[in-house]
Amino acid sequence: MLWLESLGVWETPARIGMILALAVIARIVLAFSIRKTTRAILEGARSVSKNAKGSKGNGERVAQRGKTISAVLDNFATWTLVITVIVMILSELGVDVGALIAVSTIVGAAVGFGAQTLVKDVISGIFMVFEDQFGVGDDVNLGAVVGKVERVRLRVTEVRDQDGMLWFVRNGEIINVGNGSHGKSL
Repeated sequence: MLWLESLGVWETPARIGMILALAVIARIVLAFSIRKTTRAILEGARSVSKNAKGSKGNGERVAQRGKTISAVLDNFATWTLVITVIVMILSELGVDVGALIAVSTIVGAAVGFGAQTLVKDVISGIFMVFEDQFGVGDDVNLGAVVGKVERVRLRVTEVRDQDGMLWFVRNGEIINVGNGSHGKSL
């Protein structure tokens, strides 16, 4: 990029501007790709629910999983892009990025050890969504909690028991799942 070198004092701001412009373009492309994939999943779910007899609600469950997966992918893509751009800009400004990465790795490991239950809950939630263990409206037995699932999130699942009590069950603490609705026509 010889033309950048001819800018003199403006070379570093021009490089940073290019990094930011490319990041914005990359974010737009990633968002478009994630939305397109989600739309394809949702359309497939709608066609499955129309074609399947006696499995009302299956399409809704696939749609819910598609939205959850889309949100996770979107969030992951955004943070990955933001961290990459920050490292590239710091490198352009002359900051020793190697030392910064080493320090952030040590801090990340310390935070990781402290946040083990949070990570366990989120990973368990991701697998529960992918494996379709239960969904909104299912009658479940989660050990200490028995009731109807009202909401499934990546970290917690909300279950309302027979007495009307709303329970927030951490996904990492769910060992066994009894699903009285799974496979039944609704």
